[in-house]
Amino acid sequence: MKVPKTGTKRTMLDAAEMLFAAKGFDSVSIRDVTGAAKVNVAAVNYHFGSREGMLALVITHVLEPLCAERVALLKAAGKQVSVEAAVAAFVNAIEPAAARIGMDAPLFFRLAGRIQCLPEEALPDALRGACRDVTQQFLAVFPKDLADDWAFFESGLAQSLVEEANSNNIATLMKRWIMFGVRGLGETAQRKKKKNDPQGLLFDF
Repeated sequence: MKVPKTGTKRTMLDAAEMLFAAKGFDSVSIRDVTGAAKVNVAAVNYHFGSREGMLALVITHVLEPLCAERVALLKAAGKQVSVEAAVAAFVNAIEPAAARIGMDAPLFFRLAGRIQCLPEEALPDALRGACRDVTQQFLAVFPKDLADDWAFFESGLAQSLVEEANSNNIATLMKRWIMFGVRGLGETAQRKKKKNDPQGLLFDF
């Protein structure tokens, strides 16, 4: 799904991203987007096919570079990846992914958070497999049976990005989430490895 660099379609895409980031996906109508972009309502069908087509392009614009950046950072950590390196790769990929597509970091962070809060079936078909693959590559770093713990970490990070994306302390927020993930996932992995402990992830500050 190609993202245009200029033109009416790009103007509409930019408007949609700003609105979706600020209000959420369910709260933005076609008329909201066309009003912000100063185009006719019919332009949505012409350029995107439908509101769903427009949403799919927004999701693709954010998730493709984010998935690619996460995989690249994980691979750069080497063959024997530590818990610390895996968590840091997952979190630290967000800012360079924004830079890769030239999007303002707070906007990208908020959009990424909202997108990662969506159910899998809401993602474009072409991205579902890619997102599953990224998750599996990160889960491979940990002992088995940590899928629920990882999902808890991912969803918490996503919510935090939505709520704190405009904060002046975004760097501190990212560091905190790395510490959060390392402590929680690392300690849980050790418990399960040593004691086969079925207890869930406990993040305690």
